[in-house]
Amino acid sequence: MKTAITDMFGIQYPIIQGGLHGLGTSPLVSAVSEAGGLGLLTAGSFDSKEEMLLDIERTRHLTSKPFGVNIAIGIRKPMDEYVAGVIEAEVPIVFTSGANPAEFVKPLKDNGVKLVHVVPSVKFAKKAEEIGCDAIVIVGYECGGHPGREDVTSLTLVQKAVREVSIPVIAAGGFSTGASLIAALSLGAEAVQMGTRFVATKEVVLHERIKEKLPQLTENDTMIVKRSIGKPIRVMATEQAKELKALEDKGATLEEIMPYISGEAYLESLRTGDLGKGIFSLGQTIGLIDTIASVGDTIDQVMGEARRVLKRLEHYEKL
Repeated sequence: MKTAITDMFGIQYPIIQGGLHGLGTSPLVSAVSEAGGLGLLTAGSFDSKEEMLLDIERTRHLTSKPFGVNIAIGIRKPMDEYVAGVIEAEVPIVFTSGANPAEFVKPLKDNGVKLVHVVPSVKFAKKAEEIGCDAIVIVGYECGGHPGREDVTSLTLVQKAVREVSIPVIAAGGFSTGASLIAALSLGAEAVQMGTRFVATKEVVLHERIKEKLPQLTENDTMIVKRSIGKPIRVMATEQAKELKALEDKGATLEEIMPYISGEAYLESLRTGDLGKGIFSLGQTIGLIDTIASVGDTIDQVMGEARRVLKRLEHYEKL
C-alpha cells in the first residue's frame, strides 16, 4: 500500500504508532516497525537524553527498519536536550506535539530529519506547514490524549486539513481497524496514527492488570477531563477520573486537582496496575478492540481487513 507517507518514511504500511508516554519504548516501537509500520519512541518516557539514547540503541538492535521519536513540547519539561539527542543519534524522523516546534525546525532539517507536527485543528496545521514541517498529524475528538479544545471529529478535520494544506496529512483519533484506515485514505489522508490500538498489544510494557481490562471496555468507557485548565484530555473513565471531573465541575483549583493529573501518579499506575493512581489516556476506539494480540498480528489484522474492504468497495464501481 503505497502513499506519500510510506514513501517519505520508507515503511511498508501507512500505519504509525502514536506517542505514548511511559509506553512508547523499544519493545513496542521495534515491534511496530518490524511489522511494517512506523514505531515512535516517546521522548517523555525517559528521564534524560542519555536514557533515551540507550533505548534508541536497543530499538536498533531489535529492528533494522525505520523508526522515529515523538517529542511533546512544553508539556512537562524542556525538550531541547532530547532534540539534541535525536540529532546526535541520527534518528531520521521526529514527530512533535504540544507547543509550536518552530525553534527546532532548522536544527532538525539541517540534519536531514523529517519533521511531522501533531495538531488539533486546521489553523495549527497551516502554521505547521508554514514553518517547514514535512507532514502533519491531525487529531480528532475521538482520540485518546489531547483532542484540542474545539471538539471536532476526525471525519471533518481530516477532510478540511487535506483541503487546506499541501503537505501530507496523517489521520489520528478513532483509527484502529482496516476499515478506518481505508476511510482515512478515502478522506485524503496518507496514513493513520494509532495509539489506543497499540496500547492493547502484548509487547507494550504495561501492567497486566490494566492490559487485561482493556478488551472489556466499550466506546462509552472514556471521558474528557482537564477542561478547567484548558488542556482537555480523553482518558479511561475510572473512578479516579470521575472524581477529577467532579472536582473540576465544582471549580477546584489547580493545586486541588494536581494529585490526579501529575505525571508521577500516572507512571505509578503503569508500574503497579492501580488505576486509582493518575489518569490513563484512552480513545473511543477502545470499543472496537476485543483482544490483546501481538503487534505483528494486530497490523496483519488491520491490513487484512483493509484489503477485504477494498475488495467489497470494488462492487460500487459498477453502480
